[in-house]
Amino acid sequence: MKGFFFKISILNSILSKWTSFFLFIFLFAVPTVEAIPFSQEFKKDSDLINLKVKSIVDPENIKPGDRFVLYITIELSEGWHIYSLYTEEFEKQPLATKIFLNSDIFVPNGLWEETPYVMEWDGALGKVVKTHQKVVEFQRWYSSIDSLSSGSYKLKGDIIFRACNNKICNLPKKISYETKVNILGHKK
Repeated sequence: MKGFFFKISILNSILSKWTSFFLFIFLFAVPTVEAIPFSQEFKKDSDLINLKVKSIVDPENIKPGDRFVLYITIELSEGWHIYSLYTEEFEKQPLATKIFLNSDIFVPNGLWEETPYVMEWDGALGKVVKTHQKVVEFQRWYSSIDSLSSGSYKLKGDIIFRACNNKICNLPKKISYETKVNILGHKK
């Protein structure tokens, strides 16, 4: 009989380890596996599936020294938002969206303009902030320098932003955009 109880205690010990193992797997691995598609949902061209960026210029064809408008459109998935370019003067918002054009041959004329923002409660920050949801368009006037030769010139730049959904905010992301402008002949 002594051997029987010894074998049961060993079985109980083994089962207890297996029970602990499965409990550990159930509590920690299953939520992680469920979270993987959610985190992969953010992966794509710009590291975020909930974001599409388009850039164009108008007009596409200009003469040296002429002006054009650079438009940048950002499309966000439902429930996500990014922050305005501009914050209240008395409160600096570290999450403000920033746009850069990496060029010395195109000179900015004025500040960036943006579609109207929405003042909303941001649960991730715990305060009311200026946000853009679904589709936002930014635009800024530029002029080319007078000494440009005829040809097609790439406009490349970066956008730094944080996308949030009132529960979580992604880390700041930098994505690039690119478009082109055509320089026709010399200015007369």
